[in-house]
Amino acid sequence: MIDISNMSSKAVLEEQYRNTDNLALRKSLHDKYSVNKMGFQNWMFGQYPFRAGMKVLELGSGRGELWNVYLDDDILQGYGMDIILSDFSEGMVDHLRQNYMGKGMSVRKIDISDIPFEDETFDLVIANSMLYHVKDIDCALSEVGRVLKKDGLFYCSTLGRNGMTQYLYHALDELGIPYHHSLNISFTLQNGTELLRKQFAKVERRDYEDALEIDCIEDYLAYIYSMASLQGLDRGYYDILLDYFNSRKVNGYLHVPKEYGMFVAGKA
Repeated sequence: MIDISNMSSKAVLEEQYRNTDNLALRKSLHDKYSVNKMGFQNWMFGQYPFRAGMKVLELGSGRGELWNVYLDDDILQGYGMDIILSDFSEGMVDHLRQNYMGKGMSVRKIDISDIPFEDETFDLVIANSMLYHVKDIDCALSEVGRVLKKDGLFYCSTLGRNGMTQYLYHALDELGIPYHHSLNISFTLQNGTELLRKQFAKVERRDYEDALEIDCIEDYLAYIYSMASLQGLDRGYYDILLDYFNSRKVNGYLHVPKEYGMFVAGKA
């Protein structure tokens, strides 16, 4: 049985994010086949209201590639901001230290459910594509609210329930491939506003319009088999999936819908 219900299993996530390989593979699919050529990371970075002297904390930084834009911008580096990148995975933290330490940023190992800073420390807190992995989302958001200044802002990106995952579910259903239907994603574009309003007075949703147009289905299958939520997927289904997705190409491309966006939350 394929279990795609446990997106917040700590053991699964620790194995998936032990090093950067799986994350890099998934990112490469988006880089290669996304219709919106701006790129989700560039779009997100453009939303942040940076200013001189800010204290910034990013939770779940992963490979830290969001900050390549910062390193290429001499004006932003001149702001003298105090930027902390963090992740709960030792592998990711090691990668961040190798690539970003000594470049105007510091790196810490941090669990979002127990952030080791005093109340009202940060002007800006960022959590990208990671809150849906969190088991106790209310506890995590409470911690973010605690370390955020009264006039600070929390930027958190996530996925929706009508994008790539739902498209894959439909394929598995049509093929009769068994999997666990009760998807347990704790934070999505659909429920994010409600969850954030428990901790924040103001919440705004911003959507990023995009899709994938894939000509090489092998790339898509590599992505699928790298997913933390599909670690039980039998390799014996590979050829069946390959034929299925190839048969659904239109003008040489498989169209896969994406549903991504972010929330901006503040205390006042």
